[in-house]
Amino acid sequence: MPGLFDTVVDANVHQTLRRESQLLVQLRETLEPEQVDERRRVGELLAGLEGLFTIVVVGEFNTGKSSLINALFGERLRTEGPIPVDDRISILRYRETASQKQLSGSVVEQFYPVQFLRSITLVDTPGTNSLVQHHQEVTEDFIPRADLVLFVTSIDRPLSESERRFLEYIRNWGKKVVFVINKTDTKGPDEIVEVVDYVKTNTRAIFGFDPVIFPVAAKLALETKLGGHSPRDWTRSNFEPLEDYIFRVLSEKERIRIKLQAPLDTILSVVEKQFTVIESRRQLLGLDRQRIDAITGQLSQANTELTTNFRQFTMRIDNLMMDLERRGVDFIDRYVRISHVLLWRDPLRFREEFDRQVFMGWHGSIDATVQESVDWLVKENMKLWNSTVEAFHRQVGADARDPVLIGNVGRDFAYNREEVYSRIRTETEKRLNTYDLGIESRRIIDSAMRGVFHSVSLGVGALGLGYLFTTAVSSAALDVTGLTAATMLLVASLLILPYKRGKAKAEFGERIEQLRSQIRDALGRESSVEIDRMIRGITGAFEPYERFYTSESDKVERFATRLRTVENEARDISSAVAQL
Repeated sequence: MPGLFDTVVDANVHQTLRRESQLLVQLRETLEPEQVDERRRVGELLAGLEGLFTIVVVGEFNTGKSSLINALFGERLRTEGPIPVDDRISILRYRETASQKQLSGSVVEQFYPVQFLRSITLVDTPGTNSLVQHHQEVTEDFIPRADLVLFVTSIDRPLSESERRFLEYIRNWGKKVVFVINKTDTKGPDEIVEVVDYVKTNTRAIFGFDPVIFPVAAKLALETKLGGHSPRDWTRSNFEPLEDYIFRVLSEKERIRIKLQAPLDTILSVVEKQFTVIESRRQLLGLDRQRIDAITGQLSQANTELTTNFRQFTMRIDNLMMDLERRGVDFIDRYVRISHVLLWRDPLRFREEFDRQVFMGWHGSIDATVQESVDWLVKENMKLWNSTVEAFHRQVGADARDPVLIGNVGRDFAYNREEVYSRIRTETEKRLNTYDLGIESRRIIDSAMRGVFHSVSLGVGALGLGYLFTTAVSSAALDVTGLTAATMLLVASLLILPYKRGKAKAEFGERIEQLRSQIRDALGRESSVEIDRMIRGITGAFEPYERFYTSESDKVERFATRLRTVENEARDISSAVAQL
């Protein structure tokens, strides 16, 4: 089938045509795989780029579209009627014998031996206000393919609400529109002027410029061409200015310019819509970033608070150590004396008494405090999981209820995002449902907190303190040869025991201070490890969310960069078209 550019010899035109073809391919490849409709439309633009100049006739049913086409043909070839007679798009082309070919369920190609179809393809569409929604859908679907839209409205109901909505749809595609006000033979001259002014004012508000308007009586023009009316009626139909515009004003040069510009307008419209999608995604990703930062901040604050609050248990154990020191010193003061010489001369008895009076109940208090600290950590862990995850899902639920926020982000993007949320929800619910306080407490004690006391050798005999002090004190029983027992006791009470008692108390206090320092360090270290494990566990649950945000942000920005390249090239080609 011959195309508009087949007879063109201007090298600049063909260069511009090649650039535009390459740009359409680039746009189609830039669009996301899920954008099936948009990619298909761009593909159709590409397929029709080198075809004939295409005029798409649109309007509500019963505005006289078929009568208008018949008047242009000069023959009654299209079926006319007051109700929708066809729910298909009809592509009208030239052929010496009339025939038709079904292209799809909603598109038919029809051939007529009408001369002007040699250079123009005419597209007849169903009514935009059809009660059958499919009619309007196929009409809207074909608008992007138009080089020129011939918009037909009736003078008895010009620019109805459905027509206004459809005009806004056309405007969004950046198409050149020519208006036809049909059935003017039913009104007087003043009414016609009034309606023309009305249409001009309202379409200017939609498009931002004064449109080209032709008031006509298409049926009267057809009847005149068929010989049923006088030449006076031809004048009254006012059809000649419209024909003159289509067949003479739209010269080959003008049609070439419009033919090249129309896809560029569509490209810019597609790009603009895609940037709307991108902005919606950026907005959602911005909320995601805020949530990630909020979660990070919440966990950082929780880490600080947990570490600070855990010190209460460290202080309680430290107090128990100080109490142990006090009792040990008191024991030494009371028993490392001459009056208890029989006790400290018997190491075994001395150790037993030391354990009984100094360590009695101490191990139990330490164990109870450790168990309480572990239970506290486990409960705080559960509270932190609940508060973090519940707050997150409340915010996500608010997104899902906001159709404005998520309406334009794209199916694949929305699906991926919801999939990430679902995965987090499933994992956290599984975690919380299997979280057993008792088991978790025993795990911490076995793996961490017991290590505190094992690491500083708090075991049988209380760090060997009993042995240490028994040895130190019982060595006071010196075997002094040649001295009487009374002399020995006197020397021991006056010289040896005070020294041994002071030394024992000093060594005991020094050892306890070392233990206090070791236990504080060990508790701090082990609790930090456990708190860090808690925080990392919660952070790990949100890692898919962080990865999704990073991946989608990169994807969105790459998409925006490619679209910006397409947009700049379209504007550059548009400037070249204007200079042809």
